[in-house]
Amino acid sequence: MNPHRLTLEDAGRILDSGGVLILDTDTLPGFHCRADLVEAVRRIARIKGRSPDKPLLVLAADLAQAGQILGSMTRRQRNYCQSCWPGPFSLILPAACGLTAEVTAGSGTVAVRVPDQPALRTLLQAVGHPLVSTSVNCEGQPPAANLDQAEAGFAALVDGVYGCSVQSPVAGSGPVASALIDLTVWPPRLLRQGPLPAPLPGP
Repeated sequence: MNPHRLTLEDAGRILDSGGVLILDTDTLPGFHCRADLVEAVRRIARIKGRSPDKPLLVLAADLAQAGQILGSMTRRQRNYCQSCWPGPFSLILPAACGLTAEVTAGSGTVAVRVPDQPALRTLLQAVGHPLVSTSVNCEGQPPAANLDQAEAGFAALVDGVYGCSVQSPVAGSGPVASALIDLTVWPPRLLRQGPLPAPLPGP
């Protein structure tokens, strides 16, 4: 592991203080900050040159933590979440009323994922809040495929890097973005294919 990369404790402290970190995930590395800290979310948008009319993905440690940023869910939505998580599936769901427009882009919905990477879920649990997560790149450019690339190109623009470059636990996936599935309609609508087939919905 790179000796200059953060410990779990330091990563959690920086995120809690409103910092922005590059973190490893089970799909692509990303810029991350607490989803409830608006200035940190805006900073990520500035780093990427990202348009404010595009919503941002949010990572949670589990379904319970995701509930901090979600509105009410139906039984079918909840069951489908449980069939997808942890895993490379970003699910679009109703957003909580208090979730900032910098995350939702005013859509009233939010894309949420529980990553299939124990170290990242441990960090999410330690922070106690869901994290905004978006690929490490400038708008319109290819995303960094691994943590080393992300660190080389953007470490100077953030407050630190946490994780280690390892093979994705999704067998054979390589650097592939998560699937994006709209759960505000039924049956769920696949908007972007990911490294694994989307689970079939129940009744």
